[in-house]
Amino acid sequence: MPSGQFTATTIQAVNKTGSLKAVKDGSNHASVKTVKASEMQGWINSRGNANSKPHKFTKILQGISVKVK
Repeated sequence: MPSGQFTATTIQAVNKTGSLKAVKDGSNHASVKTVKASEMQGWINSRGNANSKPHKFTKILQGISVKVK
């Protein structure tokens, strides 16, 4: 497990959403991307408003994740 505060989910849960996909890219980490590559930049651009006005993909990921520590 990583140290410090992090958010956890599973690759299977992410891939089951149908709109996000997870790819393992480290021993304790997976990258999450949109299934449609054309939607990725919009999600990236929403990062500054993630707490006040979360993007639909952020909401999906929050719904299948838990904060640890």
